[in-house]
Amino acid sequence: MRVPFGVHDSVRAEFERRWSRARPSLLLGFLAPPAVSLVVALATRWSGLVVPGCALLVIGVVTPVLFLARRVYVHRPGWWAGLVLYAGAAQAIGIGALTRNALPALPAVAATAVAAVLVTRAKAVLLDSAGGAIAGTTLGVRSASRQVRNATGHLVPAHANFDGDSLRWHVGTGPSTPDVSGGELPLREITDVRVADTRDAPGGEVVVVGAAAGPAVELVVGRPHDFAALLDRRLALLRQPGWS
Repeated sequence: MRVPFGVHDSVRAEFERRWSRARPSLLLGFLAPPAVSLVVALATRWSGLVVPGCALLVIGVVTPVLFLARRVYVHRPGWWAGLVLYAGAAQAIGIGALTRNALPALPAVAATAVAAVLVTRAKAVLLDSAGGAIAGTTLGVRSASRQVRNATGHLVPAHANFDGDSLRWHVGTGPSTPDVSGGELPLREITDVRVADTRDAPGGEVVVVGAAAGPAVELVVGRPHDFAALLDRRLALLRQPGWS
């Protein structure tokens, strides 16, 4: 079975099995709520706010379809459940606005709830990092989050992720504060990956990523040793032949 992401020969059989298990749930999760919402909208009399209702419905329907069709899900696995929920909410609100009635929106709400469970299950199957096999693909890998204090003293989440092309890191905003930091580094420019203790804020262990051009980057992530091992293995495999 052909998979819609890059995979190395060493883990091809494993990910063909994973994809065959995850694919039905993934397709249903992203496509079922839009289909249900369109059927409900077309079968219901419109007596409400047509323009805003249609706009919300179109946004809610098109977004998950494009997310799947353009294979954005391969690079952004952290968005799966959230995108389904937000798109489903847009669909339900759009139907409610079109009909001025909450009842026709209930099928969209139910379909969205089921879809969120389906994509979460698909993610658990496809992106299981146990054993490190996922490093032999171009699927997005997201670190665990770590709480750190920003310049104003608020605790904010920090994490990093990588796919087949780039490493990205992000520190979230705090309550009522605009400060946010992050960056991106092409994988081809990374020279080494290690875990080190730092005395500077936020302190503790960080993943240190060396770059061919520019200073090393310190990544604040949860479970830094696990993330560093996966990133280092992907870099090593990307330099080898046997990808398709």
